[in-house]
Amino acid sequence: MSRLRSLLLSLGAIVGSLCVLVAIGGVVAGVNPLVFRSGSMGPDIPAGALGFSRPVPATDLAVGDVVSVLTSDRTRVTHRIVDIAGTGETRSLTLQGDANGTPDTETYQVGRTDRLFWSVPLLGYAVAWLGSPLGLFLLGGVVLGLLAVIFKRRPQGGKRRATALMAAPVAVAVVVASTTGTAAAFTDTAPTSSGTLTAHTVISQAAPVCSNEGGILGLLGYSELTWSHVDTRYEYAYTATRVSTGAVVATGTITPAGPANSSVTLDITAALLSLTLGNVDFDVTIRSRLTQTSSWVAATATVSRVHSVNLLVGLSVRCGPA
Repeated sequence: MSRLRSLLLSLGAIVGSLCVLVAIGGVVAGVNPLVFRSGSMGPDIPAGALGFSRPVPATDLAVGDVVSVLTSDRTRVTHRIVDIAGTGETRSLTLQGDANGTPDTETYQVGRTDRLFWSVPLLGYAVAWLGSPLGLFLLGGVVLGLLAVIFKRRPQGGKRRATALMAAPVAVAVVVASTTGTAAAFTDTAPTSSGTLTAHTVISQAAPVCSNEGGILGLLGYSELTWSHVDTRYEYAYTATRVSTGAVVATGTITPAGPANSSVTLDITAALLSLTLGNVDFDVTIRSRLTQTSSWVAATATVSRVHSVNLLVGLSVRCGPA
């Protein structure tokens, strides 16, 4: 039995030494472990796979390479290059997941990025579990148990082997701590039990048409902004800003009741702008978004310029700059 324990301890020491060498080699070579949290690169790289990447210059990349990049919202995506544009040290990459029908909507400007060189199915699940509180607790227990072996009165050779074996969980903890999760791009599609779930890109409304309305002899008038309703799921958030100071004087939301392509209007009145005296320019910014959300918004907004007119008997708001 003692001979078997000695053999197992020797094998563990060899594994521990190899783990340390792998961890050190990874740090020196700049290898970055990646856990694939989505199936967008399936079936070759399924969800739960553990990949290994190394940073390379953009000039070394080629169509067909699998690279890991950060999106504009700082989400890591690992997809295959389907097109490369640009010259010089910075290139524009178009990526697409192997399991996706269309390329990512975002193109990625990179001067240097991580290129995948190896992946192992299912191993990412183990790494993710070891990074959980329970996994880290068990790794700590293994280290403490091996420390007890090292400091117990045993032959020096056994202590050396236990010390080498203890390096294995330590090296594993280092690898787990340096592992980064990678997901599908926001515009990917994925099958579900109830159908297909597809991300939506919010479309901006067309530039509003401004017209001068109301008033008597040009007094107490207002400007009316009109545009076509883009989608019945949309609402429109607006902000009125004083041009000279940048101060926001009015905000609000319009939720149209009509169908798509119906007219949507916003009346810019003196009361809305909290006007008192003076001829002042205002910029009215309008951005479409999904109803009752502040995060699903159009990438672009429209800006319309209006101005106040202060006359002896009242105020008017007119289209265009003063």
